[in-house]
Amino acid sequence: MKSILSNERECYVCGYTEGLHKHHIFYGRGIRPISEKHGCWVYLCYRHHNMSDYGVHFNHLLDMELKQTCQKKWEKRNGTREDFIRTFGRSYL
Repeated sequence: MKSILSNERECYVCGYTEGLHKHHIFYGRGIRPISEKHGCWVYLCYRHHNMSDYGVHFNHLLDMELKQTCQKKWEKRNGTREDFIRTFGRSYL
C-alpha cells in the first residue's frame, strides 16, 4: 500500500534521496504489518531512521511527531479515534 503521508522517494524529514529506509510509523508487538496495510509508513534517510542519535528510533520527539501526524491523517481518511485505537491499540494524541 502507498503511504498516507508521502510517497516521494526522499527522506520525509530532510528530503535526502540516498540510503533510504522504509520506516513503519507504528511498530512492535505485531503492529508493523498493520502499519503496512494502512499506509502508515514513510521513507527516511539512514540518519533520520536509525544511524544517528537524532534518528526516529532514538529521538522520542521525532517518533511522536510522526505518530501524531500519521494518526491525524488516518482518522481523517478512515474513521474515529476509537477506530484508530481498535486498529493500532492506542492513541498518540
